[in-house]
Amino acid sequence: MYEVIIMPFTPRKSTLLIVGFYTLLFLFTTFVLLYEFVIPHGGIIVEEPVITRTTSATTTTTLLLDTLTTELTTTTEITTQGLTYPGEAPQVLSEGTILGSYYTDTVLITIYQIRATNSDVYVADVVVIDPYEILSAFAYNTFGGSNITQTVSTMAIEHDAIFAINSDYASHYSSGYVIRNGQLLRSTESYRSAITLWADGSVSIFPESSTTAEAVLAQNAWQLWSFGPPLIINDEYVATVNDGLDRDAVNNPRSAFGVIDKNHFVFVCVDGRTDISHGADIEELADIMVSLNCHNAYNFDGGGSATMWFDGQVINRPSEGTERKVGDCVYIKR
Repeated sequence: MYEVIIMPFTPRKSTLLIVGFYTLLFLFTTFVLLYEFVIPHGGIIVEEPVITRTTSATTTTTLLLDTLTTELTTTTEITTQGLTYPGEAPQVLSEGTILGSYYTDTVLITIYQIRATNSDVYVADVVVIDPYEILSAFAYNTFGGSNITQTVSTMAIEHDAIFAINSDYASHYSSGYVIRNGQLLRSTESYRSAITLWADGSVSIFPESSTTAEAVLAQNAWQLWSFGPPLIINDEYVATVNDGLDRDAVNNPRSAFGVIDKNHFVFVCVDGRTDISHGADIEELADIMVSLNCHNAYNFDGGGSATMWFDGQVINRPSEGTERKVGDCVYIKR
């Protein structure tokens, strides 16, 4: 008879070291990837400004209608405590549908849906008592850093907004002037042209190479956005699909900011990348802004980022089927 003896397996010390090394390597690599692409970190905190008002008590009226059942509505003049929509609405708005409105003694907002460039286009026609009603917010109130993003809806709700739209996604870039709510956050020059909203309610569009961010701030800049390209500058049509940027020459969802007069603005979202909404190239977007009587107009971040929010709802249809998280937005408080 033979006796079979099973000896316990004892891994060699070198094997344990190898397994341990690769386990640590895997964990380290996973952490590095998460830190680089997922985990929010860095940046500086940007607090919401406190704006003191001396106007009379606020009266508010808000209306939001179902975009699929609203009947054709023509605009009428709305006046509240000295604020009014000057003159008649552009024909393109008169032929559109009013989705909602909001007015107080410091701000008037009317949301329209129109059709242009084979797409659904959403227009916020805004009159404010002064430009301090136009505010900017960053995801988690943080500028800079990495992976710091939120949806426009989340930022709007956190800041008690009535209206919000994505802007230039400044945190995504390492250059480009950034002035938000009167605070200089980045002074690194980029190749882009910027748009500045001044404290008197006017705007200027200029190449960043023509000045410094500090000089712009010293002239009482309230907001400065750096994305582009410019669409209209002082009534001059400057948009072109031949600007060397592929994204400008093809149909995409778009967001834009336009100026009709001092303290009278339009914010625009163009749906795209769907069967019912093809989107717009940069010249078609400029055509829309011309039809809205804009004297100056500027392209914001678009594509899947293009999002307009009003009174608790996303008004447009983001191309990815849901909101994309972005770094910042423009908003108006209730």
